Amino acid sequence: MSYQVLARRWRPKRFDEVVGQEHVTRTIKNALKQGRLAHAFLFTGPRGVGKTSTARILARAVNCPNIDLQGDAEPCNVCETCLALFEDREMDVIEMDAASYNGVDDIRRINDICRLGPVAGKKKIYIIDEVHMLSKPAFNAFLKTLEEPPEHVIFILATTDVQKLPSTILSRVQRFDFRPVQPSDVAPHLAHICKEEKWSYDEEALWLIARRAEGSLRDAEGLLDQVVSFGGNKVLLEATRDVLGILPSDLLANATKLVANHDVKAVPEFLDDLALRGVDYTELLKSLQGYWMDLVFLKEDLKLAGKSTDEIENMKQAGADLSIEDTFRLIRLAESLESSLKWSTSPRVRFEISFLRWATLDRSVTIRELLDRLENGADFPTSAPASGTSGSSTSAPVKSPPTARAVLPGKAPAVSGQPASGTQDLGMDDLHKMWPDVVRILRKRDPAAAALADTSWTLTAFDGKKLSLSCQSGDSFATDQMKKSFPNLKVALAEVTGHDLILIAAVPVQSLSLDPASQVAPPAPPAPSGEKEDLFANLINRFGGIEINPGTAREPK
Repeated sequence: MSYQVLARRWRPKRFDEVVGQEHVTRTIKNALKQGRLAHAFLFTGPRGVGKTSTARILARAVNCPNIDLQGDAEPCNVCETCLALFEDREMDVIEMDAASYNGVDDIRRINDICRLGPVAGKKKIYIIDEVHMLSKPAFNAFLKTLEEPPEHVIFILATTDVQKLPSTILSRVQRFDFRPVQPSDVAPHLAHICKEEKWSYDEEALWLIARRAEGSLRDAEGLLDQVVSFGGNKVLLEATRDVLGILPSDLLANATKLVANHDVKAVPEFLDDLALRGVDYTELLKSLQGYWMDLVFLKEDLKLAGKSTDEIENMKQAGADLSIEDTFRLIRLAESLESSLKWSTSPRVRFEISFLRWATLDRSVTIRELLDRLENGADFPTSAPASGTSGSSTSAPVKSPPTARAVLPGKAPAVSGQPASGTQDLGMDDLHKMWPDVVRILRKRDPAAAALADTSWTLTAFDGKKLSLSCQSGDSFATDQMKKSFPNLKVALAEVTGHDLILIAAVPVQSLSLDPASQVAPPAPPAPSGEKEDLFANLINRFGGIEINPGTAREPK
């Protein structure tokens, strides 16, 4: 007899041999014992999880004369009926591939033939695989027979895409959802096969196969068959990695160390090594995501199956400097990059740029850690200002970096590390006198804004730090255009006045001329602290707010 692959040779023959689908097999066995077997079943689930195998076992169990309904409710697999089904000569069990026979004529033929009684068994079983491939007319022709079949007929429908089935079909069947088989169930099953076949194996190799199968037991058995052919009746870890194209764990650990330690200098050598290996960067990203997910399990002290003690220790050392938040962020970045590489014409360049960026990422800090630091009164480190004079001593951490300011004519520059003096000397009269120079400089950066500043903008109020401006037209569009010009206006003001002023868009209470004598500045509230007034100004300018005089506020019409 010719060679049979493992997936066919080890196809389950009893309900107890179906791996990872106890919720299905137990229900069917109890239905057999209690005589509550439905006339139509729908088996749905991903590929290679046992849908067709369970359907065949059910077909044998229904017609097996030796079944013990008071015991385990399993087919005997030795009687003539069971053997005939094994040898594909059973007349009472008809299998149809709906992908090939999907027309209304095929279903009409079933409707006619199913009324004939069984040849040898008690029931006539129709197994329709890939039933979602039936055409719409075929589904409609099948409805009546599926709802009220002859008493001697059982329909078993199987599909991998249940969403394509009409609701009229779903309401006429008893549905069973087959789940992806977990690696914890696949690996022991592969070990059982190796023992029965008398193959030596490494347990870690079986776990690699189980994970690569992604829930499909049939895929896992096919991969095991391939590894055994490569290794000569041996399932070794290195051979399994070579066959499956799985990268060694030391390479993944090295990548993790480079990112965790910000070792940018060693990144080019690592990337060259990947290129020499001929690595598939999509597979590398998948492996990194799995490696980092296992690292999260270790950091949470969760059980990690399929890993040796040495490998677990190496993983802990590689990711010692990464927090759980950092690891999750890397997983998200790798997932996003994996999706983008599918459409990239230069995957190597995209990966190398992204990996270099990962090696320079700062550590993430949780909100709880920030709150704890604030409660403890801890200072947040910032970049210290450059020393401006000789003999300067170490200064306390500053809350914001120093801003470069232009030197006002006739005034000496402020010493670095000290607050700029002379802010109180600048008043509204000074701003009005300097306004033509401001407009002249603004014209070089934004001519349109300079024209509006010369004719339509009005200086409303100034408290020494915060300058309020308004448009004479007073409409929201003009105010929005003025706020868009604030960055250039701020630079022009700093160049002329030598001060970094905060600009606020205010509501024009009345049309004010540029004559200083006619300007009456409203009383300004006390200036808040530097950080708060910066935040206030940023909020107003970012979200379209304007500052109003509380004494002139009115209800909207």
